Amino acid sequence: MSVIFFLFIPPGAQSTNLPEDLSKFKYRSLLTSLDASERSTDFIALSDFEAGNQDDADHNASLEYLTSRPDLLDRIRDDLGSKEIQWQLEELSYRLLYVPESRKEVAGLFTEYCHETIEDLLDRTGLVNPYSSISILRDNIGNDTEELGIKAVIVQDLAREYVARYRFSGASEKRIEIGFSGRQPINEVGSYSSHLQYSEKNGNWQFLRNRQTVWKSVSANPYTVLMTPLEETLHIALRGYTEKAILAAVIARKEFPSLQEIQDVVEEWLAVEEAIVGGLVYFLVPDVVIKRIPDLPREWIQADLDTKAKFPKYRFLPKAIKMIKGYGLKESIHLYGQDPVATRHLLNEPT
Repeated sequence: MSVIFFLFIPPGAQSTNLPEDLSKFKYRSLLTSLDASERSTDFIALSDFEAGNQDDADHNASLEYLTSRPDLLDRIRDDLGSKEIQWQLEELSYRLLYVPESRKEVAGLFTEYCHETIEDLLDRTGLVNPYSSISILRDNIGNDTEELGIKAVIVQDLAREYVARYRFSGASEKRIEIGFSGRQPINEVGSYSSHLQYSEKNGNWQFLRNRQTVWKSVSANPYTVLMTPLEETLHIALRGYTEKAILAAVIARKEFPSLQEIQDVVEEWLAVEEAIVGGLVYFLVPDVVIKRIPDLPREWIQADLDTKAKFPKYRFLPKAIKMIKGYGLKESIHLYGQDPVATRHLLNEPT
């Protein structure tokens, strides 16, 4: 059953803005329209194929497929004439796929919500707006590196499509090559990436940043969609401090670090950044999100925290929430900007 509200304006009266009580219902429909049940499956290529490696989840997915198909392995054994076989990854590539947000009303309302909440966040934190644009991605607009600022694009869903080629061998010299392809869902609602690389020519380390961030407009927990504009804006704003700390840790090593050592340093500092960002979002949600959507179920917020608690990269989040509650919003950002190492020490202190 639906209830219809009528607003009667007497003759001669003028109204330019919605009354405050009614403005609170402006974004209410997002609570249902951002649910994953609205998800489409019509994917479009977002990027070209790029080379992957053996650490990729796509490679693991191919191995899982192989081990789940004993009939296929038996056929390969027969073709090779060998009971014992080995296989080696020859080539792996992947590309991103997206589903456009084709629901015009949802697209317009959610885009407006993103602009409004980000402006509110910037006012409360004093941070600079990092975006050149925030818009719905209807066609593949690419990653324009010449444009100043970050381009935020909104899609309904994201996935990775991969193509893997394996070489099989047995006791003889005969070899067989087989290709696999598949699609992996991307469960992260938003992401912003930067990449650490070493220049042999200049003999130094540097970060390359993406000029585009992609946000999904549907999720099993709609709260994660509603918090994404805040979360990704803070990631972008704080990433420079994180990169500086990573570079300092890598350069401080006496010997050239191994790939595993670099990965450990990056993982540690990204966990710190995730904690600070998550704590700031938790601090901002009542005044920025709930103020606009009072009906937001509080259990959705707790469900998001419970989900994050299952992943190692969010291991510092509970302490960060307590820290930011004590230091305050701007002070916590200032501390991380001035001394990331001191911030990490605070998060590593025993409870």
